[in-house]
Amino acid sequence: MKKSRILSIFLVVMMLSSVLATAASAATETIKTKTQPIKLQFDGQALKLPDGQYSFIHQGSTYVPIRYISYALLKTVNWDGAKATISEPTEKELAALKKQLQSAATGSQKPQTSVTIAIQPVNATLVFNGKTKALPAGQSLYAYKGSIYVPIRFLSESVGTQISYDPVTKTVSGESAAYRAEQGGGGVVLPGTGGGTGGSGGTGGTGNAGGGGVPVKPTYEQITAEAENKLAALKESCKVTLMDIGLQYVAATDKTVQAQLKAKGLQEVDNCSAKFEVIMTDTKAKLTTNGYSTDVLASYREAFNKELEAGRAIAEGLM
Repeated sequence: MKKSRILSIFLVVMMLSSVLATAASAATETIKTKTQPIKLQFDGQALKLPDGQYSFIHQGSTYVPIRYISYALLKTVNWDGAKATISEPTEKELAALKKQLQSAATGSQKPQTSVTIAIQPVNATLVFNGKTKALPAGQSLYAYKGSIYVPIRFLSESVGTQISYDPVTKTVSGESAAYRAEQGGGGVVLPGTGGGTGGSGGTGGTGNAGGGGVPVKPTYEQITAEAENKLAALKESCKVTLMDIGLQYVAATDKTVQAQLKAKGLQEVDNCSAKFEVIMTDTKAKLTTNGYSTDVLASYREAFNKELEAGRAIAEGLM
């Protein structure tokens, strides 16, 4: 009987540990997505994607080919099928990157139209100047026709380039630290950057910019990334609490204590649900206020409800 209880508890913990995961982070199969023609401007240069390569938005993040974006960032990228290493280029590599960047800036490709493509999630490690860095919750690497696609904001800000997005003109703009210094704009924070990932200002760009007190409009990507980070933190918190209750349940021999722990576990499920709703309400308000679509919330809720009900059914069956 006790062996059965142990198995049930671990089933509960395994189930509820993924309750708050987003649909995108759980996906392993091929995903169909519609490309989104966007304008790219880095350090004042307008760039064009090569024929056969695209940009697309998935789960609120904009993706571009990693090799292409390396030209814009002037970084060396090495890919071995399981790891992407992004590093400072040698003098010879830098010259080649600048040549590629010039080609991307002066290309004569026709404006791309939206097409549906099939992308495949890729499990790989990202290493920046020798340090491994994990992708934010809900983001991944994707493969399409031999090219690896990466979330442009994550990659750019990881190497010190600030990113902003104008939803009206569909323009992604990037400015490196060196370019900002040349332009005398070291104190200006672009909309949606929150001062960059490594600055003392943190990533809370949904408030006011820098120290000037001028309100800036948060990007769609920033709002959804903030929501996914909160969901990931809530997931971990719920997992730890439920594991602790589960271990107490396994150790208990008194039926009254078991019943109390079972009720406590179910209450914690309800608490997690309530906290999830707070995040959803806050995210919906931010998206709506800034004129963005709230469709992404449906995927969060679908994954949540599916796993929550399955976990609750197991918890209620504990004896």
